[in-house]
Amino acid sequence: MSSPSNEIQAGGPLQGDLAEVWTTLTSDSGADVAVVTPEGRVLFMSPVLSWWAPTRPFDGFAGKLLTDLFPKPIADERGQLIRRVLDTNKPLVMHAAWKGIRTRTVMRPLRADGSPTGKPDRVLIVCRGIVPADDTRAAQADVEIVQAQHVDKGQLANLTPREMEILALIGQGLTTAAIAEKLFRSRKTIEAHRLSLGIKLSARNRVDLARIAVQSGLVPPDAANSARIDRRKKP
Repeated sequence: MSSPSNEIQAGGPLQGDLAEVWTTLTSDSGADVAVVTPEGRVLFMSPVLSWWAPTRPFDGFAGKLLTDLFPKPIADERGQLIRRVLDTNKPLVMHAAWKGIRTRTVMRPLRADGSPTGKPDRVLIVCRGIVPADDTRAAQADVEIVQAQHVDKGQLANLTPREMEILALIGQGLTTAAIAEKLFRSRKTIEAHRLSLGIKLSARNRVDLARIAVQSGLVPPDAANSARIDRRKKP
């Protein structure tokens, strides 16, 4: 099986540097990269995964099916999106959560022969964590955004609805007193919930809890940034 870096063609100044471009994408970008067939068979996947990790370790991903890597509902949904990209010949962005971390996955159609015409026969997948500028970037590029229906909540699956609510408020930068006032509960009750969150999520302090809230998508990153700025402005 040939390397995708030998199959992907580009015009202009990149023509002579495709191998270096591919290495940068797969090794230096901090994103998980895969090339997948219409049947959901992996032709290539980054050897070290951070965002699109499989359910169990494999010696190699090439040749595996998505159903080998993910629970069936998740694999089936991603397979449907892969086929949509190939049928429409248009990229799309999928927002999802994997192991409790909110992710952004871009799927783009590829052609084995690198020609600008003809039917694509594989999909390039690039997955990473979400940052505040992503929605603006997608809107400017006029790319469809899809919210995944099947996600992996990770450690958050063990939280009660009240704990989820308090975790989101911690992520927004609210103090124990502010959360107690907002939820009409005592500070002692909120502090007990916070301690429970710390145990369940292996978080050492409020900063860790806030980071988890942002990563999981309970609070947008820009909202967390605004909360930190507001706290700095207070005397």
